[in-house]
Amino acid sequence: MRALLVTWGSTGDVLPYLGLGSGLRAAGVEVTAVTSERLAPFFRRHGMTVRELPLARHEESALAADRFERGQSLRRLRSRKRNAQDMARVIARGVLDAASQGTDVLLAHPLAHPLCAAVAQASGTRCIGIYTAAPAMLLPRLSGATRMAESAWRLADALAWTAMNPLYKPALSSIADELGTGKGPGGARRYVRQSPVIHGFSPALLPEDTPLPAGQRCAGYWWPRRDPDWQPEAGLTQFLHSGPAPVYIGFGSVAPGNPEHLGAMIKQAVRQLGVRAVVQAGWLGLNIQGDDIITIKECPHDWLFPRMSALVHHAGPGTAGAGLRSGVPAVTAPLALDQPFWSRRMHSLGLSPRGLDARNLTVPALTDSLRKVLTEPRYRTRTQAMSDRLRSEDGTRIVLDEIMRRQPA
Repeated sequence: MRALLVTWGSTGDVLPYLGLGSGLRAAGVEVTAVTSERLAPFFRRHGMTVRELPLARHEESALAADRFERGQSLRRLRSRKRNAQDMARVIARGVLDAASQGTDVLLAHPLAHPLCAAVAQASGTRCIGIYTAAPAMLLPRLSGATRMAESAWRLADALAWTAMNPLYKPALSSIADELGTGKGPGGARRYVRQSPVIHGFSPALLPEDTPLPAGQRCAGYWWPRRDPDWQPEAGLTQFLHSGPAPVYIGFGSVAPGNPEHLGAMIKQAVRQLGVRAVVQAGWLGLNIQGDDIITIKECPHDWLFPRMSALVHHAGPGTAGAGLRSGVPAVTAPLALDQPFWSRRMHSLGLSPRGLDARNLTVPALTDSLRKVLTEPRYRTRTQAMSDRLRSEDGTRIVLDEIMRRQPA
């Protein structure tokens, strides 16, 4: 069985796909990763063949730290739209070339799903959407609703794909022209509705009794695989051994404000609480030092989080999942995209206090929320129960079963 695993995004976005790919390889699937040159080394270090997508000149704009700033000009928004359309063309070209070399199934990241589905439809190849977050989650007030859950989710999904359709339209037209297929109505959403979707998170995190649309199911998380040669920084090891368990503070690839201002707030909150802290620099480039604070670079969450007393993070899907798996309670400070969805769900499930506004973070709000998760046992108790649930799930096995179930006899 040969699979093309097509993925792109920030490092945190892509690491679950590395875990999935590694798990499928261990089960005997021949996995080729189709991803950007920036991310290719992650997959190669775990023995996967990689077909690189030349996205470097587009990524600086798409993943720039200021991409969520307020008051963007119409000219800037148009530039971002053109950049996204160009990226879609590059991904489409890469998928076409990779699929032409022969494959049995395309496993598609949500950002690549319409393109992969269009190629699969024309070539007679199977396509499965492999999502760590659903487009519906971009509208958390709808998709996180507890009443009329199914219809609300469907509406959020339709609205999200409709909004994104212009980003895919030129690339989908190019695929149709090259493969000689009709463009047809419906755009991106028409293509993604023709293939099954497997979500790489636990159904326990969705609103109770939420039925996903037909053809979609939750598998459980695909946990990242640690680099076999990775070792913790010497300074971090020394810091952890020098006192009680610290709190973790990190915002990954998002940028909730000026790094100096945010760093000063973090330092003040840590001092007021009398705790120690490990701060991850992230894309914002935080750099806070002190007797009770250390700033680190990248560090595997599965190693770091269990050594913490509490977490503060942006509620990205990978970080939120890793925190819940560790059993360590968290304070969430979402910024955009699907982060507010995960923050709302964690609060609704009693796993964390109400999420903070990353753009308007204050010392009193951060201090109050951290004090709650450090002193109120209910947050740790519920997080540890969720950890037990997540550890019992095997997300990779469900993807493998879907691949093999649909394999022609």
